Amino acid sequence: MKRVAIALAIAACGRRAEVTACTDDLGGPWKTESGQRWMIIEAGKSLEAYTLFDDTRPAPAGIEQGPRVIDLARTAQGAEGDVKRRYMRTGDECLGRAPAHLVACREDTLELVLADPAPPIAYAPCQWGRPEASRRERWRREAK
Repeated sequence: MKRVAIALAIAACGRRAEVTACTDDLGGPWKTESGQRWMIIEAGKSLEAYTLFDDTRPAPAGIEQGPRVIDLARTAQGAEGDVKRRYMRTGDECLGRAPAHLVACREDTLELVLADPAPPIAYAPCQWGRPEASRRERWRREAK
């Protein structure tokens, strides 16, 4: 009986507190409904989210792209910022941006409204076409 109590105590200590508000600690691994995994890093009032999966998309010949990163600044309502992706072509580099908003945090689930950055239509200087459509995503906290 004593061993069971000790095991339960150890398991309880290793569990993160449930996310009930966007002001909670959101750091750690998260998974989207489509199975993509992201890592959120807390940096003061900022949140940075990095992909934990192959985030490449088909690109025209000679174009390279980096993985997306999401930079958010906390607000009274949640957080807002940008989804960013770096595009490169023979020494020229453009940083694509699209809006991102963290709109709800409850029951270990985040709700985000975001879009993916569109690739540039010209380099040096960077010129952008029509942005991609926004979508709502739900991210669920992964167990520790």
